[in-house]
Amino acid sequence: MRLFVRLCVFSLCSALLYGANSSTTINDQGTILRNGEPYFPFGIYHVSWSGQRYGKDRDKDLKAIRTNGLNVFHGSVDPTSRKADYTFLDQAAEDEVAIFAELHIQSMDILIERMKDNEAIMAWTIADDFNITNSQNYSTPEQLRARHLQAKQITPNRLTYGSGGTARVDHYRSYIDYEGCVDLVGLQCYPVGNPPGFTPKNLLERCYQLYNVRAAQVLEAGMVPIANLQSFSWVKRGLFPTPSQSRNMLYGSLVAGVKGVLYYTYYDNQKINGALTLDQQAPELWQEIGRQAQEIETILPYLFGKRILIQSSKPRFHLAQWTRGDDSMLVVFSTENIMTHELDEEIPILKGYHLEPMFEDRPAGLQIHEATLQGSLAPEQVHVYRLVPSSR
Repeated sequence: MRLFVRLCVFSLCSALLYGANSSTTINDQGTILRNGEPYFPFGIYHVSWSGQRYGKDRDKDLKAIRTNGLNVFHGSVDPTSRKADYTFLDQAAEDEVAIFAELHIQSMDILIERMKDNEAIMAWTIADDFNITNSQNYSTPEQLRARHLQAKQITPNRLTYGSGGTARVDHYRSYIDYEGCVDLVGLQCYPVGNPPGFTPKNLLERCYQLYNVRAAQVLEAGMVPIANLQSFSWVKRGLFPTPSQSRNMLYGSLVAGVKGVLYYTYYDNQKINGALTLDQQAPELWQEIGRQAQEIETILPYLFGKRILIQSSKPRFHLAQWTRGDDSMLVVFSTENIMTHELDEEIPILKGYHLEPMFEDRPAGLQIHEATLQGSLAPEQVHVYRLVPSSR
C-alpha cells in the first residue's frame, strides 16, 4: 500500500491483535480499537444454533470464512454446554478471526465469565431486533442498558453488540433512545426479495437512505454503527443480491458512515440450491464478498480518516471523500438500476485534483476537469479513486 507499511488483514499487526491481554475499545472519533490500534470489522453471521451446526462442520465454516478474507465470525458460543467451543475459540484466535459471541441472555453472566479471557472474543451480542417493538426480541432501553452494564462490569475490555431494524415502520424505535445501552449497533438492511418495502427500482436507493438516517442516529447517541448487509435469500429460492448490488450496498453503507460490516448470513439451516452454506448456495456472491474484503484492506487507512459527504445535483448519484493526512479517496456510486448517469457535475472540493483508480479490475473512467466531475456512471456502478493533487 502507498500510505503505510502494509497492514495485516484489517489491523496493524496480528501479534498485537491477538496478544495475551487483547482488548477492544472505542476512541473519541467512534473508531474501534483492538489493543489500541484502529480496527475495521468485516465479517459474517453464522446462525449456529439454528441447525445445531457445531463441531467439525462449524470448524470447516470458520476456515472457509477466514480463507475468503473475512475477519469476524458472529455466532452462538456456549462452552458450558459444548466443550468443543473452547477449541473453536482457540482456533479462531489462531486464525486471527475475531468473535462476536451470541449469548443466551438468561446465562449471560456465566458465559461471559467462562470466555472472558479468550483472545478471540471481541464483542458480546446481547440483543437482536432490539428496537423493533413488535418483535419477541424487543428490548426497552432500560433492559438493554442493564445487560450492557452487566457485561461491561465483567469485561470492560470487550464491547457489547446488538442488532436492530432500519425500515420506516410504525413499530420502529429510534436509536437515539438507546444512548448508553450498547457499544456497537448492527443496522439491518435486507432489500433483495423483500417487498413491498423494497422494489427492484428503489432497493439500492432506499437501503442507502436508511443507512444515512440510522447511522447518523447511532453516532449521535454515542454508539458505533455496523452495517448488517444481506447475503441470504428471503424467499428461500435462491434470490440473493447480485455481486453488483452487494458491492453497491457495501459502499453505500460506508458513505453513510458505518464503522464495520457483518453480512447476514453464511449459515442459517436453510437449504438453497441443494446446499446449506453461502459459498455453495450463491458462489458468485461469496466470491464477490471475498473481493470486497480485499478492497477493504486496501482502503482501510482512508476509512480511519475523515469522511466528507459531497452533495450532488442528481438523484440516485452519491459521492463522498475520505482524507487521511495528505491523502484522499473518492467514492462515487449510482443507485439507479436502469439509467446511466452522464456526469458534468461541478464539485469545488475536487478542484486541483485528478483521479487515480484504486482498483484495476473495477469500474473507472471518471475525470476531473477544473472542478467538474465528468464521465459515465452506469447503473449500480461503484467507482473508487485516489485523489491525487494535479501538481504531482
